[in-house]
Amino acid sequence: MNTVRTGTTRSAAAVTAAAALTIFTVTSATADPVEPELQAVEAVAEVQQVGYAVTALTLTFDRPVHLGELKDPASEIAVAATLRGTTAARTVTEVYASHDPVPGTPRSTGRYVVVELSTQDPNANVLYNEGGINLLPELDGAFTVDLGDGVQDGRGRVLLPPTDHPVANDGVISPIVDDYTRGHHEGTSGVRLPYALYTPDGYRSSGGHASRTYPLVLTLQGAGGRGDNGVSQVLVNELSVAFAGPESQEENPAFVLSPQAPLGPVGAGGSVWQHDGVQQSLLELLDEILATYPVDRDRIYVAGVSMGAMGIYDLLPQYPDLFAGALTATGSGDPATAMQTAHITATVPVWGTHSVDDFVVRYDTSFSDYAIMRAIEASGTPVTFAEWAGNLPDADNETRAQEQWDRATADGSQHLFTAWSAGTTPVNSHFAWVPTFSNATMIDWLFDQRR
Repeated sequence: MNTVRTGTTRSAAAVTAAAALTIFTVTSATADPVEPELQAVEAVAEVQQVGYAVTALTLTFDRPVHLGELKDPASEIAVAATLRGTTAARTVTEVYASHDPVPGTPRSTGRYVVVELSTQDPNANVLYNEGGINLLPELDGAFTVDLGDGVQDGRGRVLLPPTDHPVANDGVISPIVDDYTRGHHEGTSGVRLPYALYTPDGYRSSGGHASRTYPLVLTLQGAGGRGDNGVSQVLVNELSVAFAGPESQEENPAFVLSPQAPLGPVGAGGSVWQHDGVQQSLLELLDEILATYPVDRDRIYVAGVSMGAMGIYDLLPQYPDLFAGALTATGSGDPATAMQTAHITATVPVWGTHSVDDFVVRYDTSFSDYAIMRAIEASGTPVTFAEWAGNLPDADNETRAQEQWDRATADGSQHLFTAWSAGTTPVNSHFAWVPTFSNATMIDWLFDQRR
């Protein structure tokens, strides 16, 4: 299976180890020997709802830093980003000491100082689109922090030492993403599929000798995640990390398998995942994972967006006994066969979502996922439909989803379809996956299904 771990990102443990080395020398205006010395700067990049963004810089010092709440951190600490030859400032929103290099655990004292950055900055998201795919620029050395004359408290004591020039980051911490293993599968069809695999904590902590089985979620990304780097399919949106994140893993520990679609070829329905050779390689990869890891064969799930959702509506009729359930966003079927295979698709529980005003994958075509669901309903299988705004707060979104799930249960329906009202989908009307994979209720529904 040729499993490898590659990339420039580093785990929290690696950052801790790196702290023992003096990577940067920061001069002090007072040459006070008790001043903390800056040893490393790491960029923190996280998968957000609409992509991979640098959300913080973590500064590692040689000793604990006593840092109270700064009244105006933006005036004392300057951060800039140079991406694809363009340099622009980043907005500092919060600064705090921590025992952890990953943001989110403020302390009054710690060897790490976390400098949080605004995710609303135009250059927060570091992916860029070229030729219809999302590419990742070089992030090592792309971000600088400048402490200027240093940060002092009200009595003139040095909290953070001055820098005589901006100091660049020498690595990247990627929470959740760093815990994936990356590899590739060479298919007998000749199609090479890079992939990322998340393994649950219980399995990892047992050294690979767990006495229990776990569910597995297969995620099929949209066209923007195509490529051969083995990681873009995890970074472009929350499809994969929604299942690998700590909240989901705490409730539903599971393996998450995220293959990366190649740049071509395209199947009859317009999706790479609908191509016979790609499907063959995908199923071979899945077979290898099932043979290698303790997976509950009655709890194999599939989730996908756009091109990936199209692939799901092609796979389910062909392999109705493989998956226990599917969660799709903005999908469609092969125009030539969608309606003929709808009754077979009906054997697998599916929750589909789609924006009413989607301008990329149309909601109102005769072969859209909405049309497929209506055909399933017409064949005598109950489907529970609902519509609400896609930009509701998460809690309201989840409440609406729970209400729809409850109605489906009362009606004896294993199929649900949610339409996001026109003009309410975040970012643009094609991004139906944003309110879908941030919805914990929909994810819980998926894990509730059994083959």
